[in-house]
Amino acid sequence: MEIVKDDKGAVVGSASSVTVTPNANSITLSRNLYEQAFDKGMNFSQFLESIDPSGPDDKLDAFERQLQRYGIRTKHDHKRGMYASSGEYFFNSNQPASTVLFPEYISRVARTYMMNEEDNINALVASFENISGNGTYRSIYIDDTQAQRTKSRVGERGAFPVVKISWSEKATTLAKYGVSIEMTYEFVRRASLPVIETLIGRIMLQNRLDEVSEALTVITNGDGNAKEGAAATNSNLSAFVSSPAGIESLTYLAWLRWLMLFFPGRCNVAVMNSFTYANFMNMPRPSTDPIWMYALLDKSILGGVPVVINPRIADTVRILVHDDVADDDIIGIDSRAALIGYRESGTDLTETNKIINGQWDEIVMSNTVGFANLFNSARRKLTCDA
Repeated sequence: MEIVKDDKGAVVGSASSVTVTPNANSITLSRNLYEQAFDKGMNFSQFLESIDPSGPDDKLDAFERQLQRYGIRTKHDHKRGMYASSGEYFFNSNQPASTVLFPEYISRVARTYMMNEEDNINALVASFENISGNGTYRSIYIDDTQAQRTKSRVGERGAFPVVKISWSEKATTLAKYGVSIEMTYEFVRRASLPVIETLIGRIMLQNRLDEVSEALTVITNGDGNAKEGAAATNSNLSAFVSSPAGIESLTYLAWLRWLMLFFPGRCNVAVMNSFTYANFMNMPRPSTDPIWMYALLDKSILGGVPVVINPRIADTVRILVHDDVADDDIIGIDSRAALIGYRESGTDLTETNKIINGQWDEIVMSNTVGFANLFNSARRKLTCDA
């Protein structure tokens, strides 16, 4: 990578050729850096890292080094009597370049709260791919059946089973989710950064729920592609329980039998609404494993206490409560193979320019995501109504 400098020797961007490593103080911060990041499909932090790479022993990344450069502290350290800065530190008139950092600071806070919470999309998605483009992306197409993926003895000139993996003919459409926050310059200037982060985190809660809602729609109804992208396979509780009457009829035996349908995968996440969850948690369970107790009473019958070779078939299932799921329905997935997500990188340049220029009384925070299914066998629905 070639570092581009102005006539005073300050770093203003990068090309690609010889590698030159600047330090944080040599980078000239300007709106132009956001435009260069956008052109490369990067966010501002990624672009800063590309022109000021962090070493293996660095405790700060490139953006954090810029905050340190301008004396902006984002966290309190009560033990040392050192306190976080207020938003005013981004807008000091004696160092106007620090204003350039504020849009990315807000974006980083939002990304942190979007990705680090337990009730978010990460529980459902096998992998997130960062892309840049025009709002669509060709998803993966998998032509996979039990017969195709089962290895078998092949004759001398016989053909092996084939699982076809390619790009789908149908594009995955990415949707933009966002919220407009009336957070004026006057408020930001006086509020401490931890207060600002707390407020943004609470606001991003709805964005997390919206992403999960979109993912559940794709998991349940399909992504428009045939076979592996089709709707989740549904099972009625009547297949496991006689005369079912809603979620209250779900038994531990029926639950285990449904989980077995995921074999050779396993259901590791179950999504249900709050009504179903309350009833699910009150499902009667045996106080003692009956097979284990039977073996203790007469070990000669089973030859000792049975040991399950692959116990993870019905291992711990994480519960995700989301009220977009209908009453009495449970959506089960093997999150390792059910869904792939696409997230568009880059920066909203219009919003960024407004903030840097101080022409704002609200901040628009948005992200663009889409989802596509991977393996149909990793997604199932249990309908517990009568």
